[in-house]
Amino acid sequence: NVFSQTTICRFEALQLSFKNMCKLKPLLNKWLEEADSSTGSPTSIDKIAAQGRKRKKRTSIEVSVKGALESHFLKCPKPSAQEITNLADSLQLEKEVVRVWFCNRRQKEKRMTPPGIQQQTPDDR
Repeated sequence: NVFSQTTICRFEALQLSFKNMCKLKPLLNKWLEEADSSTGSPTSIDKIAAQGRKRKKRTSIEVSVKGALESHFLKCPKPSAQEITNLADSLQLEKEVVRVWFCNRRQKEKRMTPPGIQQQTPDDR
């Protein structure tokens, strides 16, 4: 069984109920036994290393590029895949970076817009 990161964090911080901790105990014991029996073997270390998810380094976007993204967002908050590709090429960024920037920017817009007020899109005007 694989635990979610949330469950692991709550377990470590002792924020789980006694009942939930009791449910985890046999699984954790089994995991510890497997870990103890396989330590020292280089193949098991390689397996553990391969299981670890590689995270991409945080992307920092230059002020001028951010301005271009921001002005494009004001015109079109939900660009198509083709528009994202074109924008990424013109700004010399990865497509995924531009796509994620727009997702994050739309979320920021939602947080900044008070509830009950509908956000205007260019289609509404």
